[in-house]
Amino acid sequence: MPTDGGGGRSPAVSIDWRRIRFTEHMTEAAAVVAACQVVLDFEGREHTVYDVQVLETLKGGGPQRYFALATNRADPSAFHPLGGGATPEEALQQCLDDAGVHHRRRVKQQAE
Repeated sequence: MPTDGGGGRSPAVSIDWRRIRFTEHMTEAAAVVAACQVVLDFEGREHTVYDVQVLETLKGGGPQRYFALATNRADPSAFHPLGGGATPEEALQQCLDDAGVHHRRRVKQQAE
């Protein structure tokens, strides 16, 4: 995060994406609209910390304007929950639901 020179954080910069020209070689583009950290804990049997980014499609992509992608902080190459939606909230909820289903299955498989 940029600083203001005095040790504080600079305010976020707003970009007018309509002014950016994406060439034919830039097949997909997205901008981060929100980020959060989510911890899943299934009674101590499954504990995962996810860094989640919610992005808005600028070029290419699917039919949904927003998508959310989660990365496992301890193992970035592990399963990446993904969700899409017409709003940032819908995309985030779908992503979190995807993460929950994945980890509930893992807990169930461990119990068998």
